[in-house]
Amino acid sequence: MKWSSFWVLLAWASVAEAQALRIAPGTWDAQGTPCPVLRVLELEAPFGPNAVVDVPENSAAAASLLNEDSVAHALVVDDVDWTSASVGPGETLDFQWPALASGTYRYHLEGLRGERLGASGILRVGYAAEGAFRWHLSDLQSNTLDSIAGGGVPDPALYTPDFFTINEAHYPNTLEDPTALVAVNVGDTALISVVNAGQMDHVLHFHGFHVTLLQSSRSPERAGWSKDSVPVRRGEGLTLQLIAHQAGTYPVHDHNLIAVTNAGFYPGGMLTQIIVSP
Repeated sequence: MKWSSFWVLLAWASVAEAQALRIAPGTWDAQGTPCPVLRVLELEAPFGPNAVVDVPENSAAAASLLNEDSVAHALVVDDVDWTSASVGPGETLDFQWPALASGTYRYHLEGLRGERLGASGILRVGYAAEGAFRWHLSDLQSNTLDSIAGGGVPDPALYTPDFFTINEAHYPNTLEDPTALVAVNVGDTALISVVNAGQMDHVLHFHGFHVTLLQSSRSPERAGWSKDSVPVRRGEGLTLQLIAHQAGTYPVHDHNLIAVTNAGFYPGGMLTQIIVSP
């Protein structure tokens, strides 16, 4: 998957006029225990991971949002001071995503219910979706989700996450997601969109490679840095470039030990792989 500025511009020569989305309540399986969650999905998509939204750079993009939840919600894009109008239960909101510079941003539903129940996703601006990998990072405390779904407000001082996910899945399920598992050939250049939707900061550690940070929604001065460990602050969006210079299988994981467990058991959590074929 060779990338060039010309190819990227060509890919965005035509963009759909409006993307239809919906706020969908459902359940997420915490190792056999169904937990109530919210997702932002494409209108016709089955219940699953949050939608990835692709829009052209520096241009407002039309969209719509159907609210299937029981309370009103508004959308937020972190780091750019943008919030949509509110949409009530059963209603549909027509809106425009803000005009943004090229990069990766985090969108989510405003407020505790939306954030803590997981209605959050990746907003990719200015480059084509095909061939781009994505890591939507999140942490959650499964035993509080029923209370939050019922209108409860947990004590933030007692937040003790027990599940850590990439694209709403934890290891080893992350290896079954072709957008989370970076499978490329020697000589390929991979783009990886990363957002941190959790309640804590995370640090991604790459074995075998340094990645170049092309963009940060929070700290633009970090652009151009080449690192094997990349901090991703809460709400931050990053675009990473990985040049596959050597063959092999290499892990990528959160550098915090608790974040590579499932309910305390290792290995799990925020762990995936880079597989480079000769």
